[in-house]
Amino acid sequence: MKSMKALLSLCLFLLPGLVLSVGAQEKVKVDSTTPAGKIIMMDPKFVDASALPLTSVESLHSTGIPQSVDLPSWRLAISGKGVTTPLSLTYSELSKLPMVKKRVLLICPDFFYDYLEWEGVPLQALLEKAGVGDYARVVFTSVDGYKAYFKKTEVQTGLIMVALKGNGVSLPRAHGFPARVVAEGVYGGRWVKYLTSITVE
Repeated sequence: MKSMKALLSLCLFLLPGLVLSVGAQEKVKVDSTTPAGKIIMMDPKFVDASALPLTSVESLHSTGIPQSVDLPSWRLAISGKGVTTPLSLTYSELSKLPMVKKRVLLICPDFFYDYLEWEGVPLQALLEKAGVGDYARVVFTSVDGYKAYFKKTEVQTGLIMVALKGNGVSLPRAHGFPARVVAEGVYGGRWVKYLTSITVE
């Protein structure tokens, strides 16, 4: 027993980070020298992209069929379970809400990555504005019917926003104008573009 304790103490002395890393994966730093083919195979939760150059708006990748949105009639609706104040926000109303800027990596696994400085309204702020109480998940829906689901625990991380801009300019049509989901640490397939509703369930 004593020899086991001594061995453990020696390991802790030689490898002080060993115990701290158990059950947790450290983020891998990537930069301009990291092959794109390597980055697109990574889980965004475990990537430190802070040293990457920003992707230019002109070079953004896109998937799916670009949608044309009639901005004057477009609304972002927030409704569902526990919503005491259902919202139907115009683009102008949404753009006047307090926004945050954050550089976030988008990975579409096996295909591409984009790294932008996104600007938008934090999801939690929108839910608070709608007076949301208890819930299990949030559903984002696009104008074309595409949906993505986020559990309450994911929402509570504070890492999800409804983005209106990328690199300081309005989202390009192919990248989700007028609004899209940006979810740090989540694969791009759940970053709903052409967002039209947020349903609390």
